[in-house]
Amino acid sequence: MLVAGILAYITGSAAQLTGFSDEEMQSLLFIPQQINYDYQGILFSGMIIGALGAVMDVGMSIASAIEEIKLANPSVGTWSLIRAGMNVGRDIMGTMADTLILAYTGGAIPLMLVFMAYNTSLIKIINLDLIATEVVRALSGSIGLIIAVPITSTAAGILYGRLRSP
Repeated sequence: MLVAGILAYITGSAAQLTGFSDEEMQSLLFIPQQINYDYQGILFSGMIIGALGAVMDVGMSIASAIEEIKLANPSVGTWSLIRAGMNVGRDIMGTMADTLILAYTGGAIPLMLVFMAYNTSLIKIINLDLIATEVVRALSGSIGLIIAVPITSTAAGILYGRLRSP
C-alpha cells in the first residue's frame, strides 16, 4: 500500500491532478463552513483506499494458499512455500489487474461514447483531469498489487516455513 500511495502521489503531482475530477469533489467547494480542503490529498486518499481492498484480497489469497500447502505437506520448506506463493500471486495478478482496469473502463463507457460522438482527439482525452486521474488510479493500484505479491509470499513463506510439523 505504501508503494501504491507514494506512486499515486508522485504521478498525480507530476500530472498536476487537481482532485476536481468528479461532481462530489466539486460540490465540496460550496460547503458553507469556510473549510479549506486539501483536494489533492482527498484524491490521493481515495486512491489509496480504493487500492487497499485489492491489495488485501491478493495478500489474503496468497497467505491462505501458503497455509494450505503447509497443512497438506508439513515437511515443505520455506523456499518452496515462497515459490508457491509467487506462483499463486502471478496467477492472481493477471485477474486482479484486469479487474481494476476493466472496472474503471466499464464505468467510463458513457464518457467514451461522448468523446466518440464529438470526435475528440486522443491527446485531448488523455489530458483531461478526469481521465488522467483514472489512469493514475489504475496504474498505482496495479503496481501496488504487483509489489504485494513478493512481499506477501516472502513473509508468509518465512512464517509458515518456521512452523514445525506435529
